[in-house]
Amino acid sequence: MKVLCFLLLLLVPTVVCAQATYDLSCGNVARIRIFRLKAAGWQIDAPQGYFHILALDLTPDAAQGFGKRLKTAPMTHFQYNGMNLRKENLTITANGGSLRNDTPAMTGFSDQGIDIAIIREQDAFDAARAVCPTLVPAKVLEDGQWE
Repeated sequence: MKVLCFLLLLLVPTVVCAQATYDLSCGNVARIRIFRLKAAGWQIDAPQGYFHILALDLTPDAAQGFGKRLKTAPMTHFQYNGMNLRKENLTITANGGSLRNDTPAMTGFSDQGIDIAIIREQDAFDAARAVCPTLVPAKVLEDGQWE
């Protein structure tokens, strides 16, 4: 009995520290866009002066499931550029593997999609291919430009 209690206690830190994940693939992403934004306005250190947003629009069915996952995700507090922030502690993966995210503090979640900040343009295209090769956009949209 003592051994069983000890083993259960070993599991507690794992459960408490567990991080929620959401996996993206062609099956749950309807559209992918890549935007180029000026880094200075967002206080991001980018060598070229720009960073990119990988905008992932979810399918309607996936959006419902993601909305539920988002509501149950644990919250985390952290500081970014001198600001105290609180947001969902949710790791986004692509087809079971890690997905590049250069500035996690700027990751945006909504019921319909996910926005991920990536510094280099090529890395943004690589991340889009990791999610769904058939949905990779042909071009980068400039700050303020919409399709």
